[in-house]
Amino acid sequence: MEQEYALRIREAKEYALRSLTCREQTEYQLSEKLRRRDYSPEIIREVMDYLKEYNYINDDRFLEQYIAGHCHRMNRTQLERKLYSYGFRQLRLDDYLNNIGYDEESVLSSQLSSYIRKKDLTDDLNDPLIRKKVISHFVNKGFSYRTVLHLLQETT
Repeated sequence: MEQEYALRIREAKEYALRSLTCREQTEYQLSEKLRRRDYSPEIIREVMDYLKEYNYINDDRFLEQYIAGHCHRMNRTQLERKLYSYGFRQLRLDDYLNNIGYDEESVLSSQLSSYIRKKDLTDDLNDPLIRKKVISHFVNKGFSYRTVLHLLQETT
């Protein structure tokens, strides 16, 4: 019985390490993968402890790298939603964003000009219906109504 348990731990460690060679993952993501492969909570805990001990898995590092790599394309709401799906439930996102000088208005400005250019709306922005659709698009993505309206007025 003890040999079988040791074998399962070794299998789980090997699987986790192989999984981490493809891309960095959070503790939550990797735990879920192991859980779906029917490893017991004890084995998962032991594997996670092993991975943390050798710094193969580090949620703080993952978080910093993810935010730094994606903050120029996503607003705060989008970042929070995505990070929640990675297992970050209680997150003080403001600290990380302040450290890297995140500016949501510049993200919106970039996305807004790209959207207007791709949809060829430069001449149509004075049309109230088109304007309302553009505003709705960005508000639904999580940007504030005021900021969208302000930048849209600057654009026209």
